[in-house]
Amino acid sequence: MPQSIPPAPSALRSLLVLVASVGMVGCATLIHGSSQEIVVESTPSEAQVEVNGRPVGETPTTTVLKRNREYSISIYQEGYEPHHTTLRPGRSLWATVNLLNFFVPGLLVDASTGALYSLDPGTVAPELQPVDSTAVDPPPSDEEGGAP
Repeated sequence: MPQSIPPAPSALRSLLVLVASVGMVGCATLIHGSSQEIVVESTPSEAQVEVNGRPVGETPTTTVLKRNREYSISIYQEGYEPHHTTLRPGRSLWATVNLLNFFVPGLLVDASTGALYSLDPGTVAPELQPVDSTAVDPPPSDEEGGAP
């Protein structure tokens, strides 16, 4: 006849649940994952959006990017100056929670998946500036087509 294992005392069981829940709360991989949604908008809308030189759609759009990389975002629309910005990874709030909890396994997992980071800014929303036509076109000449 198989022997049954006696149940753990209530205090020990509570301690195990507490330790497991603190470790899970501090793990950025579980909380927000290794990718991040970035919203790209513009005024005016319907501008072309490129991430690292690759088209991803028209504004407004949302793109999903890995958290542990740097990205170049370019927004173009005919008649407007192009807008360029760079998204850089910074430390995620959840990584700080791991540090405060001294939860080293969570930090290792987050570092290996890229969840240790958060891209900043999370929303790109420039107001596009019209092209200055006087800077592109030469000023009209006073001469009407020849010598006097």
